[in-house]
Amino acid sequence: MLSADLAIVSAPDTEQGWDLRWVELQTFTSLVSLIYTLHRAGAELWPELGERAFWSKPPHGNDWLHATKAWMAPERGSILLEQDPWSQPTRADFEAARHWFGVTVTEPQALRLRAGKLERTDEDGHVHPVPHIANRLILHEAAQADAVKRMLSSATVTWHSHPAWYYRINKGVMSDLPLPQDQRCARGDRWRDLGLPASALVAKACQSYAGKSVLLDPDADALDGLPDPQSWVVQPRFSSAPLLQAHDGAPLHGEIRCVIALPKDGAEPWIVCRLARMTRGPMASANGWSGLPGEGAVPVYAPPD
Repeated sequence: MLSADLAIVSAPDTEQGWDLRWVELQTFTSLVSLIYTLHRAGAELWPELGERAFWSKPPHGNDWLHATKAWMAPERGSILLEQDPWSQPTRADFEAARHWFGVTVTEPQALRLRAGKLERTDEDGHVHPVPHIANRLILHEAAQADAVKRMLSSATVTWHSHPAWYYRINKGVMSDLPLPQDQRCARGDRWRDLGLPASALVAKACQSYAGKSVLLDPDADALDGLPDPQSWVVQPRFSSAPLLQAHDGAPLHGEIRCVIALPKDGAEPWIVCRLARMTRGPMASANGWSGLPGEGAVPVYAPPD
């Protein structure tokens, strides 16, 4: 599975005045359950949305819900694993995943390994086998991370979004992509290869998330002084295009995320979810949402036939 983010940027030289720009790749997928919830709620208010899709055709002739559950939580007893899940700003994702996919939201300390099998203990002290994990855990942030790593690596369990994917598919991948010359990215120690002044660049820690560890206005000294510069990616700065106005007149900016399933059986990849994250500022991040009108996540539907 893969999540790919595209910014909608100002492009005065184009006929439409805007363009799309790759922002990052990553592997978190739990947001799909919340977007499905918003889709169902929207269809209650506007029934015509019920026939619209924010996904491409699911495999094997399944409907979206059955196909996505089979992708994320195929086994009875599947869990969604996260550290302190009910304290996270993404709690709504976990609530929706529990509802639609039947997963039990679980913390690492509720798990134990016995005879190579993973088990969880519920609040009543009952023990349940864990055959499959839909992962949201960033392994190095877990309490007693080394012990958790040993336990999970020794368990006979299947995965949706294995913890290793977080370290392999992240912002740093952008420096390996054959992007157009004016969009090329570089690791922090090679930023001068881009041929742009520091003021025209943005630096991000490769393993950062939710808008953390981002330098929006670096100078050359800041880029030269990056800690462990190979763990940073440097991108050309772009100007986010205002798309809409909120009810109070504030401009709204949008970033599109496509969550893509990569089937193990060799079938064609399919888009599980298209969504837009709308913000009142130019950087899309859930941590940057203020709660003011117009901000939030919305499905991006395919146009009518």
